[in-house]
Amino acid sequence: MEQLIANYSKGYDMLSEALVGVSQELLNFKPAPDKWSIKEIVIHVSDAEMVAIYRMKKVIAEENPLLFKFDPDAWAGRLHYLALDHEPYLQMFRSQRAMMTQILLALKPENWERTGVHNVAGKQTLRDIVQTFVGHVDRHIKQIERNKEAFSRRSQ
Repeated sequence: MEQLIANYSKGYDMLSEALVGVSQELLNFKPAPDKWSIKEIVIHVSDAEMVAIYRMKKVIAEENPLLFKFDPDAWAGRLHYLALDHEPYLQMFRSQRAMMTQILLALKPENWERTGVHNVAGKQTLRDIVQTFVGHVDRHIKQIERNKEAFSRRSQ
């Protein structure tokens, strides 16, 4: 579990590193009308982390709790991510990861096999949830890199 927790804890550093040198224009650039800007990606990652932590804490504290899917596109649109300042979200993500890392480090090995039932994915262990959200940051960093490439091609 040590490696999984280490990977989880470095999510903020990886995300911030992906944002180094990103201009305001690039931050707001959408590679296509149905694709997210880097700003929207950052805010989504932070909002998704709230959901992740809620799920993790429920699984740790409750007996086989129900876990629910959320609609990221609806959140991005209805919460007007493009009009928001991404910096407080980035800092919130940093705080969320730091806080949850402390909890994960204090767990006993048997806690990692505790389960919840996701309304779409079915039974999930705590380990499954943490792995999902480690991968979540990785996928969105790749999306940020694709946005940078699309912006660069557009500007040529």
